[in-house]
Amino acid sequence: MALPLFHQLPNGSRILFIRLRNLGEVVLDTANLRALKRWRPDLEITTLVESIYTDLFESDTEIDALPLARGAGQRRSRLLSRLAILSEIRRRRFTAVINLHGGPTSAQLSLLSGARFRVGASHFRPSFAYNLQIPEVDAITGGAGESQKLHTVENQWMLFKWLGMPGESPGPTGLSVSAGFRQTAHAALAGVGIDPSRDYAVVAPTNEFFTKRWLPERFAALVDRLRSHGLQVVMTGAPTAEQRAQLDAVSAAANSPIPALSNLRIGELVAVIAGAALFAGNDSGPAHIASAVRTPQVVLFGPASSVRWHPWQAPAELVQNYFPCNPCSMFRCDQFPEPECIRSISIEQVWQAIGRLGVLS
Repeated sequence: MALPLFHQLPNGSRILFIRLRNLGEVVLDTANLRALKRWRPDLEITTLVESIYTDLFESDTEIDALPLARGAGQRRSRLLSRLAILSEIRRRRFTAVINLHGGPTSAQLSLLSGARFRVGASHFRPSFAYNLQIPEVDAITGGAGESQKLHTVENQWMLFKWLGMPGESPGPTGLSVSAGFRQTAHAALAGVGIDPSRDYAVVAPTNEFFTKRWLPERFAALVDRLRSHGLQVVMTGAPTAEQRAQLDAVSAAANSPIPALSNLRIGELVAVIAGAALFAGNDSGPAHIASAVRTPQVVLFGPASSVRWHPWQAPAELVQNYFPCNPCSMFRCDQFPEPECIRSISIEQVWQAIGRLGVLS
């Protein structure tokens, strides 16, 4: 029987992991990528991510990052961007490419990577893109439905174990903050009236899924309470018209306007969250950032599975009211006129969760 892949890799091998699209999953990947690096420090580990997420690894000593630039406008621009990243992948001569994503772009890049080992899950299509396919987690564990009982990090850990990773359980996620991003983040905070040398809270009320958004007036009431306890508060969101409107709705419902930062680079967002005394927000990518930098957090869950996506090995309180329809697709609510799972969460539930964290004086 052949040795598992991680045991076959020659000393100094270069390994590329492909993780596209989702910020939260990029952050969660760091748990197992760091575990692999610490077990095999000789390996050169690179992750291919969307170009805006390379900030996450700017000062990282264990994980390198390659940016996938999508190209803007016409088809020619997108094609040239794809050819550029493929050329860079082939130039680096990776021994193995491990696709953690599974979409058509990642399959194409895996197939054409030139790597000796092209690894993907058994359900990834097209199957011919891979010469090593990892079984489903349920097949690895021998238990039907077992994958649904595991956190996303644990599910990935099972795949890594099948590839030869030793150990019994995964460790925490982790992100480092570069001095440069810390400096520009402090300047951004000061620019909206937040003194970064004093305690402040980050409130993240936005989400692309309306089913995952707590009511803006309740976020506003939460901010008013935090301020009454002496905390400065700043809101964060993405630089889109939709998310800026969400931030404006919260600010308009508060006793006084709430400073907001929606033009931060990802590295600056990490620095802002890392410097906070508290993070409070909807289930989202920034919540996973809070876990990775160990900022105490309260995260509000609606339709998503909190078993699979809860804050991982971090100081955190999760607030969720369970409904028989949870989890669901999140694109719409099929059971109620409005998404009751997130709207049923009360201010008192969130406030009590903050109290359990012990961050208020």
